[in-house]
Amino acid sequence: MLCALAVLLQGCYETLPLQQDVPPSAVTVQLVLNDKGRDEVSSMLGTAVDKVEGTITQQDAQSYTLSVSRVMQLTGNTSKWAGEKVTISKAGTQGYQVYRLSQKKTWVLVAVLVAGTALIFITASLAGNSIGGGGGGGGGGQQSQRVPYGNR
Repeated sequence: MLCALAVLLQGCYETLPLQQDVPPSAVTVQLVLNDKGRDEVSSMLGTAVDKVEGTITQQDAQSYTLSVSRVMQLTGNTSKWAGEKVTISKAGTQGYQVYRLSQKKTWVLVAVLVAGTALIFITASLAGNSIGGGGGGGGGGQQSQRVPYGNR
């Protein structure tokens, strides 16, 4: 159940299209590397790096310094990082993508979870009332008498 919820929560995030202007600070970005960038970071981050995700802590005309949270390789493998600082030249990137929480997707998920929970409770309530419930059921208010077997 928790695994399913974790997968659903990942669906609440979105990656915006590739941008090439000045990236914002204090938000999570993914620097998209080119061949030059992959070569630059191979000794620090590994080979075949496609994107480096993190928060830009400093930038100048030549480079970005990133507090790295995740590294994505061309092969599809990803690795989590704990905020290590890495400097990447701007010439080594194709641009950046902003990775953020999508409010629309989050509200849709909340609505689906609330509706699903309500459906479960309603179904359980109806099933509980129809199974062995309802009380006295007899023959129209008549009471039955039990006669011991030996007294017939």
